[in-house]
Amino acid sequence: MKISKGFKFILLAVCLFSGAYFGAVVFNEDTEKLPPFLFPNPATNPTPPPPATQTNGSTSTPQTLPKTFLLKVPFTSQAPTANWDELHNEACEEASAIMAYKYFDGDERANLPAGEVEAELAKLVEWEKNNLGYYLDINTEETVRMLKEHYKLNAKIVTDYSENSLKEELVMGNVILWPANGQMLGNPNFRAPGPPYHMVVVKGYDQGGFITNDPGTRKGLNYPYSYNTLYAANGDFNHQTHSVDLNKKMVIVVWK
Repeated sequence: MKISKGFKFILLAVCLFSGAYFGAVVFNEDTEKLPPFLFPNPATNPTPPPPATQTNGSTSTPQTLPKTFLLKVPFTSQAPTANWDELHNEACEEASAIMAYKYFDGDERANLPAGEVEAELAKLVEWEKNNLGYYLDINTEETVRMLKEHYKLNAKIVTDYSENSLKEELVMGNVILWPANGQMLGNPNFRAPGPPYHMVVVKGYDQGGFITNDPGTRKGLNYPYSYNTLYAANGDFNHQTHSVDLNKKMVIVVWK
């Protein structure tokens, strides 16, 4: 059978290519002589980065954070003299605001004196009456307004958050106020069944979860809650239904 010149050329090229390829596989010293497309350069074809983490609908790049972190936010119960009347039963927002204010004012005491707290509560109640027209159960937006106008602090509502993003806020020195359905927090120190609407101060974290000042109990200093517990209970107060709307996930970030 007669073989055409063109077929001979193709056959010769295939043989040369195959020999070079298998030779490179057997003899490492020959790999540098091969075309670059056979053995890609890692520098020009880097390994893709790991995917971003997905938490509660918020995508964030993993950050290097301390394993534990704690701000020295002073503590008070919302009823510092154990007088759980109508006012003090509903004073968790005011007590949380007072703790944030005292921290940014440089107060490094672990516990705030009852007399000071009662005086501050009276001022906040007066502000609420004058500016809101009521003083029992204020929602997240109204708490932010109180922090800004009465205490002259910076505050914002954050709805698109993750566990890591909140830890980053704390490491930056910011305090987090967390509105919640208090009955879902499962705190054994609450008088059963617990407060329908509640607010705690998140001031740090460790490997078990977040560290809070919970004003709903005299044992609330450095009280731990897991992120999942806080997230499940998180919601904004609804004045119309007088209940917590769990579909409105939001926290308040406070800074000076």
